Amino acid sequence: MPLTAHQTYLGSRQDTTPIFDAAHVGKWYCVEAHVKLNDAGQSNGGFEFWIDDQAQASRSDLNWIGGYSAYGINVVFFENYWNSGSPKAQSRHFDNRYFDNIVVSTEWIGCLK
Repeated sequence: MPLTAHQTYLGSRQDTTPIFDAAHVGKWYCVEAHVKLNDAGQSNGGFEFWIDDQAQASRSDLNWIGGYSAYGINVVFFENYWNSGSPKAQSRHFDNRYFDNIVVSTEWIGCLK
């Protein structure tokens, strides 16, 4: 999906758990992420995420807000991009990627066992 005028590509990090490869199709995972906004004009913001309570990737050098000095996150996206293509043919119904029990919080939630 192309970026809009109000979006900035921040680079990428590869996870260590290949949940979208053919060997993992059909299994549910708990995916958690943490975002820390940067100070205005600084590159000290962060992003980290876990799959089933296992750390996957992180960055601590992000500039999410540029020079903007008011606090806030105004959008959260849930998406996935397969660089080498899907491991199987997809339907027209959201490419067979299902999301359930989504929570946005200011505190750690933790995976339910």
